Amino acid sequence: MSQPVTTVVPFASLPSCAAQCGPLYDANGACVPPAAPQTNEVTYDNCFCAYDTLQPFKQGTSGVCDAPCAADPGGLSSIQSWFTSFCNEAAAATTSPTSATSSSTSTANAAASNNDGGGDWLSTHWKWVIMIVVIVVGIAGIWVGACIWRRKYLKKKDRMYELGKGLPSNIAVNTQGNLVGPGARDSNYANNQGMFMSGSGAGYTEKPKKERKKWTVTQRT
Repeated sequence: MSQPVTTVVPFASLPSCAAQCGPLYDANGACVPPAAPQTNEVTYDNCFCAYDTLQPFKQGTSGVCDAPCAADPGGLSSIQSWFTSFCNEAAAATTSPTSATSSSTSTANAAASNNDGGGDWLSTHWKWVIMIVVIVVGIAGIWVGACIWRRKYLKKKDRMYELGKGLPSNIAVNTQGNLVGPGARDSNYANNQGMFMSGSGAGYTEKPKKERKKWTVTQRT
């Protein structure tokens, strides 16, 4: 009978009685080539852990290597502990590729769903477009309002400046068109609207033009 090409059981690191345990050899030889088809180590390990004669190790120390390890109870416990740990790692290695495949499939499906319902650029960014339009319109409105207000202000300022010409330095015209300043109430300017402001009761009248006297030839000088 040809020897196994792969050794599942690390006999060199286990207690010496493991090398005399027939069920360990039987399980190892039955789960690796040439007795088993050529495949990966995960398959070999799962076959070893599922071998019938080794199943009592999943419940305790008895039932597998009792006779060869009768003189070494501690060694038997170590073999059983190694078997339990080894098979737990093999089971985890078996489920990991399946989980990774499921995760990859879910990610791909989610990406496909997002791509199907993505739509064009405008349909996914319309809120930003509306916000930009509102900001531009708001800035334009503020600028136009400021220009109109400044124009009215300058026009009113020029009018007040024209109304204030000819007044004494201690009398001025306020924004309501009234004279203000020391003596403005008693001044002749307070009751005279004709020179500076429109209204009835103007105090200034234009002098009549003088008629030029004509010369006659017969008149003696």
